[in-house]
Amino acid sequence: MSFAPKLIAIDIDGTILNSKSILTSRTRNTLRKAIKQNIHVVIATGRMYTSALPLIKEAGIHLPSIFFDGALIRNPKTDETLHERGLGEKLTAEILDFYRFNNWYIQIYFNDKLFVKDNNDPKCRYYESIAKIKAIPLGKDFWNFHVDSSKLLGIEQDLPSFQKMFDLTKKNFGNRIYSVASWKTFVEMAHPDVNKGNALAILARSLGVRREDVLAIGDSGNDIEMLEWAGHGVAMGNSEDFIKDVADEVALCNDQDGAAQIIERYLT
Repeated sequence: MSFAPKLIAIDIDGTILNSKSILTSRTRNTLRKAIKQNIHVVIATGRMYTSALPLIKEAGIHLPSIFFDGALIRNPKTDETLHERGLGEKLTAEILDFYRFNNWYIQIYFNDKLFVKDNNDPKCRYYESIAKIKAIPLGKDFWNFHVDSSKLLGIEQDLPSFQKMFDLTKKNFGNRIYSVASWKTFVEMAHPDVNKGNALAILARSLGVRREDVLAIGDSGNDIEMLEWAGHGVAMGNSEDFIKDVADEVALCNDQDGAAQIIERYLT
């Protein structure tokens, strides 16, 4: 086999987790086996560090990993931060004003905490159920919470309304921010230099691994740059077609342990 990965970068939601947000025993054991065979395994997720940490520990991952779509690289073993890039207070405030004007839901990530206006909002409850974390409600002070946010997240579950929110966000801010749609529900916003591909390049370099020896697996719009950068990029079978189009290979879906099936091929 010509390609033998020395580093595997893998997404969480929709990739190693099935549609019930469960890490199956097959996927967990496959990740642990890869680590035992001296393959570097790292997580690359849009999640916050504290949300991803229980899954990282369950999978036995001990290397620095990627959070907030690449805005943060942190070591889960030591809690040391290797790289961090926020949106900045000014741009955070501008995006909040834009979302407030349009009466859209948005939430703020700062200091690895999640801040919302109202934690009883159904959109907040929906996100909490996925991420397994609790949001901090700020009430009327939310719109003036002008911090150097790691990431902002708009949420809309009605598809036409979501598409409008995403399109107008792209139109209004352009390349001043990194903005990407995921799950046809989330608009993820970060500093323009932030994406999983750039973060993976930083992480691979720190581990002494060449780009050609990196395997990346993901399912969503925020995985595209990572799949394109890696020596071998794999889209999950549950991905949309535009993500599959940039990948070198398409795996089975997350409910069929597609990520594990790909990794197993490289294990002895």
